[in-house]
Amino acid sequence: MQQITGDEYMILKNMACEQIKQYMITNRLQPGAKLPTERDLAEMLGVSRTVVREALGTLETLGYIIKQQGKGIFVKKPDLSPLFHEMLSLWSGDEHQLQNVRNFRIMLEQSAIEWIISNATTVDLDRLYGIIEQSERAAISVKEFLSLDYAFHRELLSLTGNPLFIQLTDVINRYFEMIELKAQNPDVSTVEAFAVTVREHRKLVDLIKAKRKAEAVQMLIHHLDRQ
Repeated sequence: MQQITGDEYMILKNMACEQIKQYMITNRLQPGAKLPTERDLAEMLGVSRTVVREALGTLETLGYIIKQQGKGIFVKKPDLSPLFHEMLSLWSGDEHQLQNVRNFRIMLEQSAIEWIISNATTVDLDRLYGIIEQSERAAISVKEFLSLDYAFHRELLSLTGNPLFIQLTDVINRYFEMIELKAQNPDVSTVEAFAVTVREHRKLVDLIKAKRKAEAVQMLIHHLDRQ
């Protein structure tokens, strides 16, 4: 039996990935639907079970499916977070790309303001004020504060109600939270910087509550550009 090369194996695996995705589309499989077994997929695609197993591993990493031990392979609810995370990981050591991501974050978040102003309820805004009040606690660590900063932006952007937008911005905000956590030291200047962040968060929510879009956008841009 002729042994295939590494390149040929990768081609087979990638083809299997695409064929499995096409199978899901053709059969209109919804989240929670069960796929054929590895054995059945291998027979269906005319490749080895090893190739199918590798292809399924890739699809699981990308968020298309989930494998449950003893139960089978299931279609997963669409989630682009793993893909976004991989993209950002590749750029983590590139300062130019990092600045591009910062600018992209600003464009994304400011584009959400009008939608948030139109749709946010009093209950929604009270949740944001609640996070701000937690951030104002005197005895709070750097890690806790940055976690609350992330929670504020995540909660703010969740008010768009768009799952794809939320997934993308969530990964970007988590990315900057990790960068800031590595860079920060719990000294006096950090405490002062955190106080400024809290004031800006509160001002932003006040402007959204007052439906002052232009000022809210400018406050958000200033806030993100300063970070």
